[in-house]
Amino acid sequence: MKSKVEVAANVIVILLAVVIGSVFLMDRFANSGPGPNEVKAGDQFPGLRAYDWKAHDRTLVLALRNGCHFCEASMPFYRRLAKLEQSNQIGAHLIAVFPDDPAVVRQVVETQQLTIDVVSGFELGQVKVQATPTLILVDEQGRVSKVWMGELPAAGEAEVIAAISKPPAAESKQQGFLRAPCKTCKPKS
Repeated sequence: MKSKVEVAANVIVILLAVVIGSVFLMDRFANSGPGPNEVKAGDQFPGLRAYDWKAHDRTLVLALRNGCHFCEASMPFYRRLAKLEQSNQIGAHLIAVFPDDPAVVRQVVETQQLTIDVVSGFELGQVKVQATPTLILVDEQGRVSKVWMGELPAAGEAEVIAAISKPPAAESKQQGFLRAPCKTCKPKS
């Protein structure tokens, strides 16, 4: 009788441990996607002071904050993006938005040698940015097309660069039209 009670107790303890462990793992590693108050693709991005979305086909908005160690760790990547923009190698304009005062932002930009347009005193909550850094790709209509949050690994950085790369030149598109159509794209008679 005593051994049956011990076995039952052990089974209950093991089941309880499995349930608690699975709840912890689901909570820790579940990717639930953006919450209702987080910026996501399809959102309309509000206008920025002295900036017109229509001035560029795409704009990459960098939501940063002074004192954010993830922002500081990401600065080499942001400087690389700035160099790509300056050398006309990407098809997006870069602009950084900070909630901080202009003097603080000016110091951060100078210290970090970040050579992009900057908007200071920007309330990040109005664009549903919950954490920094957040990168937001916006089209010429002010609509969000892609969002990256946090310090990005190398694969994430490559994804950003791919997303803002220039589309193929119009000349190469014209050459594509001059080729004979393949069997699968011939019009049906």
